[in-house]
Amino acid sequence: MRKRISSMVFLAILVVLPLIAQPMSIGAALATIKLTKTEIITEQYFKQELAKIAAARGTALTEEEKRSYLDDKINEILFLQMCERDGIRVSDSEVEAYVNQAKAQLGPATTADQFEKYLASQGGTLVALRALYKNQMLMQRWLTTAKAKEIAALPPISVDDVLKMYELNKAKLVRPDTARISFVVYQFKDKSETERKKGSDIIRGVSERLNKGSDTFDAIRLKAQEGGYTPSKDFIYFEKGENFLKQFGKTMYDIVFSLKDNSFSAPFENEVGWWIVRRIEFYPQKQLELSDPVALGQTGTIQEYIAQNIAQQRQSEFMASAFKELFDKLRKQAEIKITGKF
Repeated sequence: MRKRISSMVFLAILVVLPLIAQPMSIGAALATIKLTKTEIITEQYFKQELAKIAAARGTALTEEEKRSYLDDKINEILFLQMCERDGIRVSDSEVEAYVNQAKAQLGPATTADQFEKYLASQGGTLVALRALYKNQMLMQRWLTTAKAKEIAALPPISVDDVLKMYELNKAKLVRPDTARISFVVYQFKDKSETERKKGSDIIRGVSERLNKGSDTFDAIRLKAQEGGYTPSKDFIYFEKGENFLKQFGKTMYDIVFSLKDNSFSAPFENEVGWWIVRRIEFYPQKQLELSDPVALGQTGTIQEYIAQNIAQQRQSEFMASAFKELFDKLRKQAEIKITGKF
């Protein structure tokens, strides 16, 4: 149950409540909202928020989008006032625990100052992050008290549900020609002639040992640190398609698909460095079945992937309905006046 509620909370955060990140009550009033107390959204604040969104996406908002965004801001104020009225609370220590988890994701040695600088580089602040986490937890508290029965009553995903979705999307569920490869590479620190020659000498030396049989490819990978080159950490499933062509370049792409299984390439150079690639196995294009993995090397199956997508879709629809019902109710209880201009 906790996992289902948590996933719904996450979806709701994305589509329902924007983050109040700064005071809204300085300047001429755009909107006045009162459920338990009067709060004001000013024209200045709202225009600043619209400008941030426009800058981030590269285009200005339409009148309909502006209206929708204002509705979201009003709904957020109503939600937070309702939580205060109904005793739905989150402690500072709970919020700080989430903040510390986020900081730890940057590394255990990350300092508070480094974390704040990172947030600033992403266009955020610590104050805004705390507010976001607080809103998330308030939403979860509301769900567990007001909507727990409805969540528990959501129907499980049936076999028929999965089969219908599979048939609908079958044409898209195709694995392209794929080669399982490994490699060693000398990556250029710069592209000087000296650096290029150094890379060439090292990788050609590796190639000689492979051709003589004095080392296997796996042994070459294990000796990478002492050899001055870099190995692939694991096998790579290299797909025949535009994404891999763009990522690795035409030279490597052509070599991978020209090799035979259990063979390795001659040394070759591209803009990244000097390489030797080993192709282990080739998998021809295949129509994926329900028991197949979503991607080679992964454990999740197509059946699991489809079931998860159906569950997420249902959860998203449930959340949209639950919050629409809540906001409709709160708006009937509240006094809302829009007196300014966007």
